[in-house]
Amino acid sequence: MEKSDERTEVVLLATGSFNPITVMHLRLFELARDHLHSTGNYKVVKGIISPVSDGYKKKGLVEGPHRLSMVQLATQTSDWIKVDPWECLKKDWTETVAVLRHHQQQLEGMNNGGNLDKKSGYRKGNKRKRENCQDVPDHNCSESRGIDIVTRNLAKLVKPQKIIEQDGDSFVIRTLSTLRNYRVQFTLGQEFDEDTKGLDNRKCKSLVTWDNGRLVCVQKGEKKNRGWVHWLDGDDLHLELSCEDQVCRQLYQRVKEAC
Repeated sequence: MEKSDERTEVVLLATGSFNPITVMHLRLFELARDHLHSTGNYKVVKGIISPVSDGYKKKGLVEGPHRLSMVQLATQTSDWIKVDPWECLKKDWTETVAVLRHHQQQLEGMNNGGNLDKKSGYRKGNKRKRENCQDVPDHNCSESRGIDIVTRNLAKLVKPQKIIEQDGDSFVIRTLSTLRNYRVQFTLGQEFDEDTKGLDNRKCKSLVTWDNGRLVCVQKGEKKNRGWVHWLDGDDLHLELSCEDQVCRQLYQRVKEAC
């Protein structure tokens, strides 16, 4: 009969700039785990690295996405040490106690079988009027192709906001988030050169047209069957992106802007 494991489960959390991460950062996790295990009272089940945000404003601090990428690469072969981007993607510096509280809630949610809701948002309007909107996530996204794993993982956690401006047949669509921003400007029916720098870093020829009340974009380039469709349904903004045989659907919901 197997003896039950009555040791207290422990999660190790390290905060800091990780500017850049070093071998000794990882060695500290191993030393701490080995010591706790040697007591016979504790069992380390996970290690979390939480890089500080750019709001810390430390001299010489590399931008958050780059530090996250370095930590991701450093821990990609570890089966128990992972990077968490929550703190790093925040605009302002976060007190350590708030970081600890966040991870405690995350772990409690996992233990209770709960799922944390993720919010995102958009703004819709024109040069004279804008309305603030917030996303009700309804994503059905297959695994992205040609996008590195770090970018994919971070994209799942960001809270994007969209601003759509219209002036006749001319449009400007901006996608804003704590990770990166993207802006595309076009005129209906006129093909233009698009550089998706900051997204999947590709160049293509794009053409946007109206089709039964929908903005339809066809993109010609390295990837086949690529494009997107935007349309409104009441207070809901729908976005469907396609690339080869992959489709991603997003649903945003309008929220009244405070006066």
